[in-house]
Amino acid sequence: MEIRPIQIPRSVIKNIPPPPIRSSTAPVVRGLEVPVIDVPTPVLNYPTIDLPTTEQFQGEMDQVQSQENNSPDPPSRSLPAPEVTAPIPELPGPSVTLPVVGSVDLPPVAPLITAGATAVVTTTVVLASNIVLGQVKQALDGPLKKMLEPKKNKKVKLKQKKPVLHYVRDGDTVNIFEYSIKGTKLIATIDKPEQYIRDQVEMSSVYEYDNKLIINDDIEDMFTKEGQKRFKKHFTPAKSIVKKLSAKFAF
Repeated sequence: MEIRPIQIPRSVIKNIPPPPIRSSTAPVVRGLEVPVIDVPTPVLNYPTIDLPTTEQFQGEMDQVQSQENNSPDPPSRSLPAPEVTAPIPELPGPSVTLPVVGSVDLPPVAPLITAGATAVVTTTVVLASNIVLGQVKQALDGPLKKMLEPKKNKKVKLKQKKPVLHYVRDGDTVNIFEYSIKGTKLIATIDKPEQYIRDQVEMSSVYEYDNKLIINDDIEDMFTKEGQKRFKKHFTPAKSIVKKLSAKFAF
């Protein structure tokens, strides 16, 4: 079997003619002259400081020390020595000569005067306070007896001036009834009781104290968890309301 040689085609790139190269002109900046910068030579005039030499400085210091040594001593701030006074002789205290007993020393006069004055002041204060207390007791005796006497055949009527606001559910709405001395009336019909109460508290911070709030427990689901916790003390079961009303109207 004859083996044929493999013909490898010639590369086409070699048949491509070389691209024409244009000749570039000289750059424009070649014809510009180099600028000449005239910078003056800086000359600094340093100050001349005339410092003394070591010998001159040492001589001045020695002169100052000699002047300090020759200067008079400054006046002393120490106090003069105290003058010694002659001791006062102690005189013997007063004494009384009694028969059989003999000489007896008397106590000092100053403590006796102080004790006597204290006793007089104490006695005066006690007497004055007793007189004042007696007069006050006599003046208050009559009114106190009248106040402490039991009142007979008198009935004390307590009037409830604080209105009662009752929140009653009616389907998807809530009716607010007001119970007061003047009677019962319907204040408003609302859809969002929690928002209504919060608005009233925001307008008047004493809304919950000026009014007795009664909220039926079946309205609790219309409140948020935070509202249920906030107004928990006003929720009242229907059974409790019926029990209180039946007890008041029972014969």
